[in-house]
Amino acid sequence: MKVQTGLRVDKLIFDRFKELCAGERLRVGEAVQQLMKVCLAAGSVTAVLASTAWQSAAQRTAEKLRLRSALAELRGFIKAVGRGDEWFVSDKDRDVRIDRAIYRPAYDVVVALLPKVQDDALIREAELVLQKANKAVERLIGE
Repeated sequence: MKVQTGLRVDKLIFDRFKELCAGERLRVGEAVQQLMKVCLAAGSVTAVLASTAWQSAAQRTAEKLRLRSALAELRGFIKAVGRGDEWFVSDKDRDVRIDRAIYRPAYDVVVALLPKVQDDALIREAELVLQKANKAVERLIGE
């Protein structure tokens, strides 16, 4: 059984939404019903609205770039440990172990961003780099 509702929405938003639906060969009612189902399955409207699916393209791009940057730092860490370079770096006029200065901050960024990234190839790449970085840090701290 279907019900008809009289929702009041901004005309420009509704018109753009209709165009979006038409481009994807959906009726507006179908799209709204699917959104309702997703919210019901999640048990929350606000959780669905806050999900990564609602992020702007710019936000997703920024997160991918931050992830790639952190992976580059981890690759540099892996190479430094592999070469046997100095395992301390200067940070604000004090020596800090390379795992605390580079590995841990980059690792934390990668782990925080992975759930937000939807690029399967980038996720696989991150998994491989994290595995290599973990082996390097074990070598470094002697476990």
